[in-house]
Amino acid sequence: MTYTFSSTSRAVLRSLVPVICPPAAHGLGDVIVDHMALTLGASPAILRTGIGAGLAAYDLGAVARYGRRARALSGAKAEAYFAAWEHGITPVQQQLAKGINQLMSLSCYEQPLMMEACGYRPAGWIDEVSRKRLAVYGDEARAQTVAIITPDPLPLEKSHGRR
Repeated sequence: MTYTFSSTSRAVLRSLVPVICPPAAHGLGDVIVDHMALTLGASPAILRTGIGAGLAAYDLGAVARYGRRARALSGAKAEAYFAAWEHGITPVQQQLAKGINQLMSLSCYEQPLMMEACGYRPAGWIDEVSRKRLAVYGDEARAQTVAIITPDPLPLEKSHGRR
């Protein structure tokens, strides 16, 4: 399913990239938010609705404290406001902040630039493990493939055993 954030949710998430992600990722804000949308697209509708409502509450909640929406905060104010939600007085605030932090961090480190920045290069390891597994289990894997694609020698009767 293709999922897109509302303009409010997208603006709030984009404003949180410098708060949650390392400086090297700050230029990847739109790509990170897009990746978050892909992840949420695979989630239940109730979760997407809850996150949207939570982001709207987060955005408007800053007005009482800073006189502007959260998406307009930057620097120390943005960090302090997010920290207030991370350690908020309600479990809902805490869980929203924790969930957004986890989802954004995952989306951030899924980006090729960030993988390279931290030296995460899984392709070589995957190739090595694949070669080892094929050397050990190759015959069994090929036999299983043949067993799966070979037609059944005992086709079901049309009557399913009834007369």
